[in-house]
Amino acid sequence: MHRDSSSSTIRANRVRYIKLGQEGQWEKACLKAGIIRLGFDSGTPERFPLCRDRKWDDLTKSFKAAGKDKGTATRFTNETRLFFEDDGSILWITFMGEQLCWGFLEPEPAERYEDSNSTFRKLKDGWQRADLKGEQLTKDRLSGALTKLAAYRGTSCDVDVAEYVVRRINGEKTPEIERAITALQEMRGSVLAMMRLLVPPDFEMLVDIVFSSSGWRRQGIVGKTQKTLDIDLMLPSTGERAFVQIKSKTNQAELESYAARLDELGPYNRMFFVYHSGEAETHDERVIVIGPEKLAELVVDAGLATWLIRKVS
Repeated sequence: MHRDSSSSTIRANRVRYIKLGQEGQWEKACLKAGIIRLGFDSGTPERFPLCRDRKWDDLTKSFKAAGKDKGTATRFTNETRLFFEDDGSILWITFMGEQLCWGFLEPEPAERYEDSNSTFRKLKDGWQRADLKGEQLTKDRLSGALTKLAAYRGTSCDVDVAEYVVRRINGEKTPEIERAITALQEMRGSVLAMMRLLVPPDFEMLVDIVFSSSGWRRQGIVGKTQKTLDIDLMLPSTGERAFVQIKSKTNQAELESYAARLDELGPYNRMFFVYHSGEAETHDERVIVIGPEKLAELVVDAGLATWLIRKVS
């Protein structure tokens, strides 16, 4: 069994990484069809019967006859054998672009791939690209001990961090990570409470520092530009212009009032509306609303908690 239905988790005694074609040339087709495709000329008239009938010694001899040395011939045979004999208990993974994809093979035997010398097997439920809790398995959310496999030059190999892969796919967190997440949530809550203690000039200064840490460059003095603007910004890397309207407390009507004047303000690509108390939202794609929770997250990510503590102490 590869999935524990009672607890909605997967189990795997072995985890294998596989590259889908040279430089990933089979990836799109395999993703669409929900299959794993294997090379090594395993679908040729000469080798497919050997693989199908489990004549692995003869397969090794065929590789040697084709000019492969003993070590290479043995490795090719072992990789092919694992693919053909897998009963659905091996967890197969690969990287497609920036995403980790995973799956388990159906019990049906391998077949010859149409118009090719390769073979393929179907995956149960196809290739999966998220963990069992719905979080996307992108490289930026994975350990480098795993993502380094994307540079592997061979066809397939055992994964030396198999336990980590299974845990990550199950969406499980270690006790250390759980404690860190709890501490981070508590910090964001404390930051939000402290922001609400700031006087308006200090709150504007905090927002200014947050944007500066993100790469935006202030073009005007905080709180002293046009009536509708608190901060005039430019992003040097793209030349994009934006302005920020900062409100300690706000409401929906106030946001709509400022958004309605967006077209009157000249060469601005977008508007940021930032506040720490109240409620406001918009469907205008040019207006980005940064409310209390999001702002607290940005403050923590920018390392400004100590600055904030000093301001309200």
